[in-house]
Amino acid sequence: MVHDPPDEPGDKERDMPKDIVCIATGRENDWEAFCLDFDLAVQGESFEEVRVSLGRAIEMYLHSALAEPEPIRSRLLSRKAPFWVRLMWACRVFWSTLSIHATRRGSYPATVEFVACPA
Repeated sequence: MVHDPPDEPGDKERDMPKDIVCIATGRENDWEAFCLDFDLAVQGESFEEVRVSLGRAIEMYLHSALAEPEPIRSRLLSRKAPFWVRLMWACRVFWSTLSIHATRRGSYPATVEFVACPA
């Protein structure tokens, strides 16, 4: 993703997270992806579609957040999904991992993927 250079060296870059946690899940033509670090979500018909859409949503969010003055910028850049949402996703990933491992011989229709979202 492309970001505008900061107006003041170090100020905006220091506020931006280095790694962003994103998850995608779906089956057949029904996919959703979430950015847990900025509480963003998208839907689509394929993993690739939600991966691209979420990347664009993050890019637009960062562009808008970086354009805001302090302290609004810092608040937007440190916004995360609520704890219960993060906990729900941790449980879903854990359960999915157990289910996939237990049914490895058969076909398991649901998938949980981690999406690379470089800041």
